[in-house]
Amino acid sequence: SSVSLGLVYNTIDDMKNPHEGLYANVSTEVAGLGGDAKFVKVTARGSVYQTISEQWDLVGVLSGGAGYVRGYSNDGLRIFDQFQSSDRMIRGFAFNGIGPVASGTSGDHLGGTTYFNASAEAQFPLPVVPESFGLRGAVFADAATLYGTSLDSSLVQAGSADMKLRASVGVGLMWASPFGPIRIDYAIPVKKEATDDVQQFNFGISTRF
Repeated sequence: SSVSLGLVYNTIDDMKNPHEGLYANVSTEVAGLGGDAKFVKVTARGSVYQTISEQWDLVGVLSGGAGYVRGYSNDGLRIFDQFQSSDRMIRGFAFNGIGPVASGTSGDHLGGTTYFNASAEAQFPLPVVPESFGLRGAVFADAATLYGTSLDSSLVQAGSADMKLRASVGVGLMWASPFGPIRIDYAIPVKKEATDDVQQFNFGISTRF
């Protein structure tokens, strides 16, 4: 029961092994054509790739993103209409592992209405390993915040919906496999809240557009 519009700007030189260029997208989703969901959601994300050293095949990546959702009915937003954190927002934390928390003893995360995230990364070939194997390494630093809620304050743990920064650092291994780009990351949170859920290993696709 929603309609969305997205715009993409792409100057990446090689989508499988990017070294130069910008990839950016902005999308807007409006729900309310039918059903119970009634909200407007706006998200944006961009990644810039730049070769730092051609001799060492060293590539730098800067990424950032943001999102905001607002309900326009008397019922407000449902929990699953709000943003939930993932490895695309910040690595080192579990899926839906940061942000506003339910009151009581459950410790369940409720998602948030607003997020900002940023990442800096350096990608490089692995020493000794032949280039034909398609393996590359990475070191990175992530930062993000997820905050705000439309739920009744009695349902949310006091202070958990405030804007609070999380950060992590880590290393990654990327493989251009015959089945597609594969990536394994190991991240350590260096700034977190007591209610956050940590997940240091992450397995997924290599590119993060």
